[in-house]
Amino acid sequence: MTVRVEGTVARPAQQTAHQTAVRPRLDSLDVLRGAAVGAVLLGHSWPAIFQGAGIVGVIVFFVLSGYLITGVLLRDVERHRKIRYGRFYAHRAFRLLPALIALLGVYAVVELTADVLGDRSKGVIGYTLIAGFGYLKDLPLPFDVSLAIGPLWTLAVEEQFYLIWPALLLLALRRNRQGALLGWSAAVVLSLMTASVLAMLILAPQLHSLVYALPTTWGLGLIVGSGLRLYRVHLFSWFSGRRLRRATLISSVLVLATLIFFPKANESAAFFFAGGPLAMAAAGVLVVLAASRAPVMPKWTRALQALGTVSYGAYLWNYIVILWLNGGSTADLPPLVAVSAILLTLLLAVISWNTVERLGRSARDRFDKYYDENWNAPARVEPSGALRHAP
Repeated sequence: MTVRVEGTVARPAQQTAHQTAVRPRLDSLDVLRGAAVGAVLLGHSWPAIFQGAGIVGVIVFFVLSGYLITGVLLRDVERHRKIRYGRFYAHRAFRLLPALIALLGVYAVVELTADVLGDRSKGVIGYTLIAGFGYLKDLPLPFDVSLAIGPLWTLAVEEQFYLIWPALLLLALRRNRQGALLGWSAAVVLSLMTASVLAMLILAPQLHSLVYALPTTWGLGLIVGSGLRLYRVHLFSWFSGRRLRRATLISSVLVLATLIFFPKANESAAFFFAGGPLAMAAAGVLVVLAASRAPVMPKWTRALQALGTVSYGAYLWNYIVILWLNGGSTADLPPLVAVSAILLTLLLAVISWNTVERLGRSARDRFDKYYDENWNAPARVEPSGALRHAP
């Protein structure tokens, strides 16, 4: 079997320490993560002003996620001529579940004991945990769930995408049809998004929040990011000139900065059809620029780098912290509450990164060692051409 990745032929490779080493984080991508979660914090804290900030930040995360996770899958194919699904999904679990378990655990304890949001009285705590742990928040559900897990719809969109994307990607690579995969995937997502938005506008405008969270509404961002990774060699060469890089950087930042003020972005057809794709394009440019630059970033970006490092925890905790501090509402936050929520969010994110997320990283490393020793024996090719595992 021949698998083509970025114009090269992927062949079975012997496992070496170099191949299994964890790839270092790029400071430039952490800066981008920090800017994205910063936009989300602004949107949650001052929703009347930064009406498009939350979804702009989420779109940047989607594009970045598609780029990075497709890169993980491609490295697997390049080295093993297959995707090791067990290892891939185990890594996803080690990365995401510890912080999610901590969030939902604290939520359940607080609501069961203090009933701050009234969820115990409403009887929705159990349903909320099902929706949160099941990555279902982006789908229409036959039961009510708490506002506390509102932002988890984005995690649900990602995880549902990665249930489908690895198999489709491998099939496309085997047939050298990556372009067709991207084109058909984008066409399907855009068609479903168009149908759902038009149905909302014609039949039930009040259901804008439901359509907003559907996996097809912003799934194009994940496809865009995946396409950037598949064709990154060509894209990196396009943005090699210093003047062009600077011009596209400034233009993309200005586009995203303008879109964070887009009025009623979560219910506007104009944003669904125009603002969203424009944000994806600008985010795509920033991802390419960030991934192709030197690893050392200017000192003035250190704060964004630090925020990007703990961005997952910050994203998880900010919304529920606002609800708890503001009597169950995210509207009309007093300035003191908004600032306090951001500071408390950052504190919880740092604690999460250094406790439960560190445990997840440690468990992932132990899993990798066990996996390589027991299930990932080097491959050898028999004279007949059959691929077999070495004893």
